[in-house]
Amino acid sequence: MADWWAAMGAAERVRTLADWGLEELLESEAHEEQRLKTQGVPDGPARHAALQAARERAQLARAEKDNQLVELNATTLVSMLGALDALVEGLVPRARDFLVEHLSHRMIDGASELEPEAAAQIDEETLKVLEHAVQKVVSEQLGDSNHVPRGTGAKRWESVLANARLQAPPDRSIPEDLDLALNEMVELRHVLTHRAGRIDDRALANAQSLHFAEGELVRITRAEYRRYSAALWTYGEEIIHRLLRDLAPAPSLENWRQNHTLNA
Repeated sequence: MADWWAAMGAAERVRTLADWGLEELLESEAHEEQRLKTQGVPDGPARHAALQAARERAQLARAEKDNQLVELNATTLVSMLGALDALVEGLVPRARDFLVEHLSHRMIDGASELEPEAAAQIDEETLKVLEHAVQKVVSEQLGDSNHVPRGTGAKRWESVLANARLQAPPDRSIPEDLDLALNEMVELRHVLTHRAGRIDDRALANAQSLHFAEGELVRITRAEYRRYSAALWTYGEEIIHRLLRDLAPAPSLENWRQNHTLNA
């Protein structure tokens, strides 16, 4: 869980620093004017070249800002989705082992309470063998132990979380619009990492709500970044809440769109 928070924070921190850097570059010419004045650089070719270079830096920064950091938004979201995958992949096997051990101990303790005399005759070595056998049965009853997220939408992670009984409870189901945003983001991640950023027919088939046309380059605006990052933050926090219950705050599933950072 700590790794998830760290990875999500790092991804957004890099994006924020780049955004702030662009704001500084917009003032490149004024900063260069001040520098040249302070250093007493006389009018001439060197001064003109320095100011021209500063103007070009400002123009590049203005173009990127006007373009809403679309590439940076995309790479940040890919990192965030990878962090969510890693959270589930790392959490489920550990949670499942704990669950198997917990349920096995409950079963053995329950049997001991029903038959205290018989339980008292079991030596330590036999008890260990019994515990191992019960854990094996419990693990089989829990079903598939696969912990690699696959598929799209919330079911990409829900099917894995179910292996440790961490799937969405009936009273906190994933809202349709949140699932839709997660579904789109998974498909966009596929396109960005495997199709050089161009929408393919597979993405459109799996996420028909995407507004891109086949073959179009993905451009994620600030508004879209806020939506997708809020979806990833909310879902990750919801998983942690399921595990820790009252020890971790429950994110608002109804107002999940507001769960983005200030700089988004």
